[in-house]
Amino acid sequence: MSRGLLLGMVLLSAVPLFAEPRLSITSHLDSKSVLTGEELTGHLILSNEGKDLLHIRGVRSSCGCTTLRLKERRLKPGDSVQLDFVVDTRGKLGRIEKTITLHTNEEDSPHVVTVDFHALPDGMSGADTQAIFEPHCASCHLDPGIALQSEPLYNAVCAMCHASGIKTRDSSALKHWISEGNAQVGMPGFKHHLTAGQLQSLIKLLQQ
Repeated sequence: MSRGLLLGMVLLSAVPLFAEPRLSITSHLDSKSVLTGEELTGHLILSNEGKDLLHIRGVRSSCGCTTLRLKERRLKPGDSVQLDFVVDTRGKLGRIEKTITLHTNEEDSPHVVTVDFHALPDGMSGADTQAIFEPHCASCHLDPGIALQSEPLYNAVCAMCHASGIKTRDSSALKHWISEGNAQVGMPGFKHHLTAGQLQSLIKLLQQ
């Protein structure tokens, strides 16, 4: 074996392998279904299964309806921390999906976790369905539809609860439901939040 090759092997063996952090995520829901208006609670267990310090630089929920609480953002190898979340389900009905995005010092950051659950209609009478128009909810349930009409408007603010459409084609019924809502099934009324043109565009779309 040449001296050059032997020296190269010695130098290589003296250099430690590059240590990296590695985030592992375990999701837990306290319940897979809640009555509309109740809070859905759960948590993520964030673990560092790598060989270097894991820095959780930021956590963000998909909308203001979901609040997050994380006490520790720096995890040594082998350490874990619990990220608690609470979802405000007022004005929501059916299968709901929320996402939690975590930004770390890893090369494959960010990481996105999807939380899905069902908001059930039982006990909807008297529920505050208009709560989705409050600022922290409107950013998802109303603002994306500003200035839109027809199918783009439906996809932006309606499809999250009515992905399969609405069965009736009756224009009077559609106008009433969209404008006034239906508390029995958790649907809010949009009469103060849509223009006449937007309302008519939705009715025509749903009659197709």
